[in-house]
Amino acid sequence: MVSKAILFTKEDCKPCTLTKSFISQFVEPELIADYLVLMKKENHAALVEAYDLHLFPTLLVVDHRGEQILRIEGGKNIRYQIEYILTGIREATP
Repeated sequence: MVSKAILFTKEDCKPCTLTKSFISQFVEPELIADYLVLMKKENHAALVEAYDLHLFPTLLVVDHRGEQILRIEGGKNIRYQIEYILTGIREATP
């Protein structure tokens, strides 16, 4: 079962900007390229509604069917755990 992490952000959101900057500076580029998808709230309204997202940034880990496995809301929470989560996805991927 392959999982992906999806980071939902929105325009004019300082915590979103800080989180994206942190990820680009401190998370292995290979982990980002292979296991993280960045999506803007404004460009993916149907997914924002389907996952019932209200706070941004929000990190979702979804399975191969798109079913939510994990949700982390708030930039500080995401920054604290993102590398651990992406490494875990990599290790669980066959």
